[in-house]
Amino acid sequence: MNPNNETCVQRVLFLFYFEKKVWLPGEKPPLRDIIKVKNVQPEAVRYFAKFMHTRLNRISEMMDILLKVHDNWAVTGWKDHILMETESFDFNDAVNALANQGFHEDEFVLKVEYTRKWGVL
Repeated sequence: MNPNNETCVQRVLFLFYFEKKVWLPGEKPPLRDIIKVKNVQPEAVRYFAKFMHTRLNRISEMMDILLKVHDNWAVTGWKDHILMETESFDFNDAVNALANQGFHEDEFVLKVEYTRKWGVL
């Protein structure tokens, strides 16, 4: 978005879910063998622990990158995700910063909202 735009404000929201919402073919959701399962095996718990360790490290790396390229983020923790939001940084630059470090679009949820400024036609 053009930073000199006088008609609307771009609000960028990155949601980093602790567990992915959409699984690619061949990926195994770590809670599939734990939630509502009788006779949960130790291997399933170990797999979940390994997944969470890796996932949380990836989230923290993405947060580090975004905080380095822009310093005006509101960061909020929720029970199932971390939310980073700003109105002063273009989402294209943020996505490119993550992509340049090897992160893929399936590792985060990006929402962009536009709000019209009052009094401007």
